[in-house]
Amino acid sequence: MISSVLMSDHYSQHAKYYSDRRFHLKAVMIVPKVTKYLTLIIIGLIVLPSLTPISPKTNPGPTMTSYNPGPAASFHAPLSSASIIAVAGARPNVQTALSSPSQFTNPSNLQTIHQNALRFINDSSYFPQSETSVAVDPNNSNHVVGGFNDGKFFFCPFFPAECATTLPVSLSGFTVSNDGGLSVAKGGNLPNLNASGVLLTSWGDPSLAPTVDGNFFYASLAISPFDSLFGNGVMIAKSNANLFNPNISCATPIHDPTNNPCWDTAFVNGETAFPVYSLEDKERIAVDRDPSSPYYGSVYVGWDHFSRFGFSSSFLARCDGNLAACTMLSEGPVTISGGDLFVAWTTPVVDKSGNVYVAWCNFGTFFTFGPVNCRVSNSPPGGTSFGPPSNILSYMGSGTTLPADTVVIGWATEQFRTGLGLISIATDPSPKSNNLYFTTSTCTAGHYYAVSAQIVPVAADNPGNCGQSAIIFSESANNGTSWSAPITLSNPAVNDQPYVTVDSQTGTVYVVYYTTQYDPFNHRIDVVGSISNNLARTFHQQRVTTASDEPNADPNMYDYILSNGFGGSFTVPQFGDYFEATARGGTLRVLFTGNYAVEAGTFQTDPFLAVLNGQ
Repeated sequence: MISSVLMSDHYSQHAKYYSDRRFHLKAVMIVPKVTKYLTLIIIGLIVLPSLTPISPKTNPGPTMTSYNPGPAASFHAPLSSASIIAVAGARPNVQTALSSPSQFTNPSNLQTIHQNALRFINDSSYFPQSETSVAVDPNNSNHVVGGFNDGKFFFCPFFPAECATTLPVSLSGFTVSNDGGLSVAKGGNLPNLNASGVLLTSWGDPSLAPTVDGNFFYASLAISPFDSLFGNGVMIAKSNANLFNPNISCATPIHDPTNNPCWDTAFVNGETAFPVYSLEDKERIAVDRDPSSPYYGSVYVGWDHFSRFGFSSSFLARCDGNLAACTMLSEGPVTISGGDLFVAWTTPVVDKSGNVYVAWCNFGTFFTFGPVNCRVSNSPPGGTSFGPPSNILSYMGSGTTLPADTVVIGWATEQFRTGLGLISIATDPSPKSNNLYFTTSTCTAGHYYAVSAQIVPVAADNPGNCGQSAIIFSESANNGTSWSAPITLSNPAVNDQPYVTVDSQTGTVYVVYYTTQYDPFNHRIDVVGSISNNLARTFHQQRVTTASDEPNADPNMYDYILSNGFGGSFTVPQFGDYFEATARGGTLRVLFTGNYAVEAGTFQTDPFLAVLNGQ
């Protein structure tokens, strides 16, 4: 166990701080000239998107307010970082990288910071991974699978030698453990998809869930490697017994990118006829685990469908347990989200009786960021009969539950990209209750650079960069019909990317999230869990990480084109949009992103797995 003081000493080898009236604190990295390091730099893509309004290509007339930057401004509601990259056609800044000597030929004296989590990947390159999902087989807790966005996909085509023999064919990476997450057995990347003759790349946004037969589902975006205009959609893969066979590699061969010995894929939905102006984004999955349900073993896939006109709605499909067929349950003019026009974070969950719930938030209006209204609708097993939505909570504007709170669109302390308005919902799969639990984060203080609409043509309720935020929690004991008044679980700090999960045996509720509460400057990051052992009546907090993480330690989160660079909220993908956890029998497993490991001379963004027993 390494203390925060010791951690600070390690990081002080390459970082110093100086005061700044605008940002309060900036981390200025002092890094040797070792950077043949590709950064996926999209300057301005995450910096207050509303400050650079662009008239959407598909929206004639008045300029629509958008949560998204650059080319992605044709869509109003928040996009995932993976979709922003796809729509923007972003590529690594190769010219900058070529001007620097290789990391492999220019080693540093930096040392890995050891702490209580396992680096959950077998990659030895210095390229980043982020945005994690994790699943455990409930019938064999030794079998653990993690998913992540693999940044090597963007970099290896330009520098294959530095990726060695692990050339990824897709952005959707995975790691496998045979011993409950104590060690890494193997890993790889999902195969790509041939959808009606159109090659679609597995494009990240991982969502994992165990099947009922000892395997795993892995859903992903599927986007043309050339441009989303050539086709995009949602795909899902199912593993087979080879995934845990130590004698079989699960690497997708680069000469046969649509086949993998450990995964079979299916196209759920999307468009493949050029030109495609719509966009499918942020898919999430849930499995019917009720043996008495006629849909036992089926997997529900929910996602945000963005139309060519900038509107969005909740789409839902049900695939059988073998992925032989996927049935659309919500699409076209009649969707679960009803009259909501700017939907994001469509999230399905299934309770222990097979009932299906879909949650989402509606983000503002054509000309405003707010109000944000979060809702849920439910259906009996099968997902074919959803009732009218119920309100969970709302914020950002007069008449809402939390009128003074706003969406977090960026951080004043610059540490990492946030999933704008991210939500998480869970059912209680244990015998303890039939409760539903919901969490999100809101900005509660700061609002730096909230430029007036009289100065720049932005929305009047532009919230600016956030100084402090809160993790908000609500519960329902009547199938989502009504919800408790929201409470704050977090301490005053920067708190982000909450995820709620419930122990399937004990009913213990866990809400995990990133926080800066251990850093007086609100910059360095930890993972904590707010835990309830009494059906969410009270919570106590447990620190998951034993050493705070310096987010700007990885050059991926630092722009070396400029002499002083820019930190987290000015580059993507950073930590991604979310991370996840799962719990069973008092053991909590959290797969998160951190910069603790040194590879090829630099700290690198990696997935880390923390296993906490007796929680």
